[in-house]
Amino acid sequence: MCGIAGIVALDGFDPRKLIAMTQMISYRGPDGYGFAYSTAAKDAALEVHHGDESLPAIRRPQIGLGNRRLAILDLSDSGNQPMRTENDDLCITYNGEIYNSQEIRTELQQMGHRFFSTTDTEVILRSYAAWGEKCLRRFNGMWSFAMWDRRRQTLFCARDRFGVKPFYFVTSENGFYFGSEIKQVLIGSGIQRVANERVVGEFLDWGLQDYRDETAFESVFQLPAGHSLVLNLRESLRPDIQKYWELLTQPELKITIEEAAEGFRERFREAIKLRLRSDVAVGISLSGGLDSSAVLCEARRASPNQLFNSFSACFENKRIDERSYMSAIASATNSPKHWAFPRAESFWQEFETIAYHQDEPIGGPSVFAQWSVMREARKNRVPVLLGGQGGDEALCGYRKYYFFYVWHLLRSLDLSAVPEGIALLGTLWNSTWSPGSVSRYLPTFARKSISATARFASSSLKKSVRSSSNLLGVCENLAERQKVDLLQSSIPMLLRHEDRNSMAHSIETRLPFLDYKLVEFAVRCSPSLKLKNGWTKRMLRVALSGTLPDEVRLRKSKLGFDTPEADWLRIGLRNGLGKMYRDADLRMGKFIDSARLTRECDRFLNQERGALPPQILFRALSLETWARVHEVN
Repeated sequence: MCGIAGIVALDGFDPRKLIAMTQMISYRGPDGYGFAYSTAAKDAALEVHHGDESLPAIRRPQIGLGNRRLAILDLSDSGNQPMRTENDDLCITYNGEIYNSQEIRTELQQMGHRFFSTTDTEVILRSYAAWGEKCLRRFNGMWSFAMWDRRRQTLFCARDRFGVKPFYFVTSENGFYFGSEIKQVLIGSGIQRVANERVVGEFLDWGLQDYRDETAFESVFQLPAGHSLVLNLRESLRPDIQKYWELLTQPELKITIEEAAEGFRERFREAIKLRLRSDVAVGISLSGGLDSSAVLCEARRASPNQLFNSFSACFENKRIDERSYMSAIASATNSPKHWAFPRAESFWQEFETIAYHQDEPIGGPSVFAQWSVMREARKNRVPVLLGGQGGDEALCGYRKYYFFYVWHLLRSLDLSAVPEGIALLGTLWNSTWSPGSVSRYLPTFARKSISATARFASSSLKKSVRSSSNLLGVCENLAERQKVDLLQSSIPMLLRHEDRNSMAHSIETRLPFLDYKLVEFAVRCSPSLKLKNGWTKRMLRVALSGTLPDEVRLRKSKLGFDTPEADWLRIGLRNGLGKMYRDADLRMGKFIDSARLTRECDRFLNQERGALPPQILFRALSLETWARVHEVN
């Protein structure tokens, strides 16, 4: 796990730019750093520095790779990056983990390849040498990397199937700049920090982020999940981007619940086994919900002699506190508990720091719960955490899926819509949904009264905002709805939050529910294998009977990393943050009408009827804070 950076400039570049881009993310890799420099020639020498910021002998390099290392596998100097082959034909900077690297290594050794380290980084190098760009199809893991191929004169870059690890880039007249975080490419390229109007509008109005290759900054892009990128220096610096993986939803698997449970159990156990491979301590991010509890119980089953520390966010508000479930799971697995207590005052004190690390506006204070968990893990020297992210999208855990499921049954005149609808109504008593959280799923005409665009957006922004309800509606079928959430409207944003929260504290997180083999299987299972009689995640509940304590396995309530959002927002506004919107010099004044937003904040503080939900007001506050922290024009 690391942080990457790089520059390609046909006219050459100042190496100090690459050094700055790399060192500004030292928190992503506290265990070492390095740089590689070369020129665009088939016989050009490759100059590599590890733990050394001295300028290269090459005065104006054309290719530069930077890396900050978080050592997880092979803690020796053999794992230092950038890493090159013996003949200098290939050089890589890489961030992530290839969980099946041991199996690939064995295959490559049988083919005659020799290894000098036990790292997965070298497995990627040798795999590319053996299979070229098709090597990506063999990897099971999370990754973003850039590899300089001297003979082909190409820079080959790739991002994992779900985009767990980030890859941002800027293409300008002066070159191609890439990195793990947006702030790196901003300082490297020197481009103007201008807000992307379309992205801002869709964030304020719909809460959408990270669902396209554009970012909140104009001219800064991210490589989409499941895609690769090639720069051919013999032609131009225009990136050639190709998709190498597609999540198929058809044909639907015609299997029984018993077969589905067995299929899930087999894939889940393999996903856990692979993600337990580590040369450092592994812990669990435990929310008390079904997914993270399943991860801890299965990890304990797979490795009964290993002690897994659990890290959780807790609240004094009993409505959202899950300590009883966390304690039950920790006791059942004999796992030491570590509890963090996120509080409003601490959140607002650290809000600008979080905004700095997130690079783009955040949609709610629940991010702070995860931030606090990661900090607790680092304090206890546990650098790897397994978590439950992706389980809701892969197995239909959100309540919205049940609404969509019943809708599809009604549309197809399926008589089971009646009992399923009744079962759904019976589960609403423990729902934590609020007008703000459901507003993004309502049609435009029904949500107009609580629309950010209608209530406080500037006239300029109103003209640019489009309806994005096509990303949030029922879709053709449930599997397609899951696919949209996994690849566009849900998981990408959650993964960005998780990556920045974890890496800010030098923590690597691993997500078994986003194992691509498990997801491909779960999505193609029929809806009734995931939702039935008011139960969500049906196949998981059946599969883990006897492994997961019934107290959690049979619970229907759902919270996740939640926070008392309305209370926290009131505390923030009353403690001076509200003055931000009374300032005529809002950085985001092009998009937000200061006077109208001030009125909306006052209505919220006074708890007037018809006041905007806290989620929508928070986005405006988050947007302005982001602009100020990152000096956005």
